[in-house]
Amino acid sequence: MLTPGAVFGGTVPFLLFVSGLFFLFRLRGFYLLHPLKTLRRLGGKGERRDALSSLAVALGGTLGVGNVTGVTSALSVGGPGALFWMWYSAVLSMGLHFAEVVLALDTAAPPGLPRYLSGRITKFLFPFSLLFLSLTLGGGLQSAAAAEAAKVALSVPLPVTGALLAIPVVWATAGGARRIRAVSSRVIPFVTLLFALSCIGVIAVFRTRLPGVIGAVFRDAFSLRAAAGGGIWVLLSRASVGFRRGLLSNEGGCGTASLAHAETRTLDPLRQGVFGIVEVATDTLLLCTLTGLAVLCAGYGGDGVAPLLSAFGDAYGRFAGILLSAAVFLFAFATAVTYCFYGKTALEALGGSANAFPFLLAVFLFTGAFIPRGLLFFLSDLFLGVLAVLNLAALIKGADRISRLSAPLTGMVDRKGFTPRAVRRSRTPGSSRATDRPRPSAGRSRRHTRSRSSGE
Repeated sequence: MLTPGAVFGGTVPFLLFVSGLFFLFRLRGFYLLHPLKTLRRLGGKGERRDALSSLAVALGGTLGVGNVTGVTSALSVGGPGALFWMWYSAVLSMGLHFAEVVLALDTAAPPGLPRYLSGRITKFLFPFSLLFLSLTLGGGLQSAAAAEAAKVALSVPLPVTGALLAIPVVWATAGGARRIRAVSSRVIPFVTLLFALSCIGVIAVFRTRLPGVIGAVFRDAFSLRAAAGGGIWVLLSRASVGFRRGLLSNEGGCGTASLAHAETRTLDPLRQGVFGIVEVATDTLLLCTLTGLAVLCAGYGGDGVAPLLSAFGDAYGRFAGILLSAAVFLFAFATAVTYCFYGKTALEALGGSANAFPFLLAVFLFTGAFIPRGLLFFLSDLFLGVLAVLNLAALIKGADRISRLSAPLTGMVDRKGFTPRAVRRSRTPGSSRATDRPRPSAGRSRRHTRSRSSGE
């Protein structure tokens, strides 16, 4: 029987793999081949504060349960090699993030879903799936992770943590998009630095094991013993779980990044697209890697928060519980706040009242503390898979436009004689977003002028 879990476990990772490779080649892998040139794009003058706040909102949606329980879940099922496949998914997700952010900003649209997601079926099915993803991944899973950490480390009852998480989230989201951006821009940098330094401390304690752990990650990713014992399906399952948990963490190719970044008031979609690349690198290549290395170096296995808590305990003693509980709680809070923004957008797109969503999310934050985590992971995987299929189809359809807009970073020139990024930066009347349209090259303009003169 073809179940949703089976579809997501095989089909969606394959689609992400193919689409990621497609955009990696269409964009000429500029972010891998020219990292310094890519990062210099972030140094443009003006609008930086607004761009950074959009990055904080987007990071709020990606940082969270995927960086803790998602990583430990991947390691428990796929072994150390799953970490390699999370890295691989991140490399492909960077191109997908860049593409969807650039396309969303280029197609100026009223607040709501980006115009490239306004297809006949997509405009209904995408917000429907996003609405339920905001409740399961943005609410239930975040509460489950925070409640488990508080119970294991500090013996706090599960419903208490759920209630303590729901109250500040409702307060933060009741103020609308402006308060959500303000809260995210303050909480995200702090919790990211706190968690990263904490994991680095664990790795430093067990630094003598680090070379062996890194070797095990690469050996296990392509383990011949696994292939001999369980066939090629064992290798595929490890790659699949790495892709799935990488997707759960960075949401590559799912379209959620376009919602956060499309709110930016910018004249340069490419710079915001590079911020999307930074988002994936921070989430998966930095924090997920630190989580995985901390757990593997400490030598603990298992699912959930317990392996990381044990690793923290070896490094920080009695303060480990407080440290990890605080980090996970702040991650859950920031993610829930961002997903409230996504959920409001989805509910409005479906014709509902956005003001009702914070209270729906509060219910899932409270009940998610004691709902089985396996069910929440299953539902989140399912809705993420639907979003990915819809968004990838829209991105492939707009691939030519994305390539033309990305020419300053890829070095490509359009076949029709346009210099793709010799663009006219203009604002659509009544819109805060910028549209970038190709401007005819100088040679073509002169030919056109001469032909008009001769005609006269």
